[in-house]
Amino acid sequence: MKLKDNLTVRKIGDEYMIVSDSGLGLDYTRVISLNKTAAYLVQEVHQKEFTKEDWIDLLINKYNVDRDIAETDVQKLIEKLAKEGLFDE
Repeated sequence: MKLKDNLTVRKIGDEYMIVSDSGLGLDYTRVISLNKTAAYLVQEVHQKEFTKEDWIDLLINKYNVDRDIAETDVQKLIEKLAKEGLFDE
């Protein structure tokens, strides 16, 4: 998998958001809200190929969570980002 290259994670206050950089500036008309953990995962793989297992391992290593919990959380994030069309095809 790979997230689209034109995506940027922004932190405003306590909120994390993915915004699209169209080359002419950031497009704030389409913003996807993220929690701190999801923002961490997105930032770790920015402009890189990665697998679901990569994200699971990142969660386990950073937060010391159970593999099943990490896998469930990663699957939910992948589904959310895919629904929004944020992966390169």
